[in-house]
Amino acid sequence: MDIEVKSALELFDRFLVNSCARPFVAADRLSCIVGVVIGIKPACVIDFTEFDTENMDLNVFERFLESLGLKFIYEKTELNPKFEPKFTHTYFISKKKEIAQMLVDAEQELYDHFDTDEPNSPVIKVIHRKIGRLLGYPETATDWFLIRTEKMDLGEMDDDEVYKDLQNYYHFIHSRNNADEEFEEYDQPIHEAMEKYTPLSAELLRENAGTRRWL
Repeated sequence: MDIEVKSALELFDRFLVNSCARPFVAADRLSCIVGVVIGIKPACVIDFTEFDTENMDLNVFERFLESLGLKFIYEKTELNPKFEPKFTHTYFISKKKEIAQMLVDAEQELYDHFDTDEPNSPVIKVIHRKIGRLLGYPETATDWFLIRTEKMDLGEMDDDEVYKDLQNYYHFIHSRNNADEEFEEYDQPIHEAMEKYTPLSAELLRENAGTRRWL
């Protein structure tokens, strides 16, 4: 990794942990960015609520992305004004602007089909697969995500099963039969890079891992 990128990551790490209202959230978001920087993820999507960023200068955040050679598309999403938070800041990030745009388009396509198609319809499954590939998730994990989603929709998974899947890993729900391979392919390289280049965020994630798997 280029020494300038290493230095930028370390500074970015300090900036996010010290300026985000919820440092653990910042650390989790940074893991996605690290995944893009080291080539594990073609793209990532990051959102911060208005509370997370009230002490964070988003212009500085964006300059850090640029210093890492990353392109981004920014969206501010208004939420229900009756509730808090009222809006979120969302970034679609990649090394190439066209890939970031592909992720924006895929997410929009998914939302559009939610209005007209069943949750487990073939067209929605195709879009989920597209999004999974853009986010760098192993195919076996996407397979399990689709199976799991259908089981939940049909009432074939109880709450204990649902929450058990959520407690094992940080970045996505790993499949039951391929979890070790998925961890080695995706999680482990990101965790190793964070230990080297973003140690503050790595420590936050490691210390708050609970039952979630770290290195």
